Amino acid sequence: GAALMTGCTYETNMISVCWPTRANQAMAEIIQANIEVLGAPPWSGEDESLARELQKTIQAPVVGLQKEIGALKQAKQNTSCNDSGCISWTIPTGRINLPTNIAGCPVHTWSGGVSLATSIAHKGEVHGAKALAASMLDLFMDKALLNKVKESFAQEIGDAKYCSILPKDQK
Repeated sequence: GAALMTGCTYETNMISVCWPTRANQAMAEIIQANIEVLGAPPWSGEDESLARELQKTIQAPVVGLQKEIGALKQAKQNTSCNDSGCISWTIPTGRINLPTNIAGCPVHTWSGGVSLATSIAHKGEVHGAKALAASMLDLFMDKALLNKVKESFAQEIGDAKYCSILPKDQK
């Protein structure tokens, strides 16, 4: 509008664009069931001490590491800064939600990054990998379950068809 009215010219250069991230309900239920079987990661006394000391330092409630698995929450479509959004519109995806960080530490701060350099993050990663592996085994071994995921995905996305938002000549 304004550029046309003033005779101004401009160029655009899209570096990246992403579809919003979504999660498939049936897939989420399968992953949640496996997380519930596994329970929380096996925290050590050292892990627990570090968590409590850090919580005290940042004046957060001193509760230690989470040991309870939360209930499955309704997934909300959200933005993403990677291609997971694009992928989630082409195949059913699920998200892992299990305790793998120190409660009370805001993300993208020094305190939020502490656990990443410790066994807390490693234990969380391994636990998440186990939940994903068990979920994939469920799908490989139960054709009816796999079909339920496929049907749920088709119903959830409806008539939406994924296409790249980037211009075809984008390099």
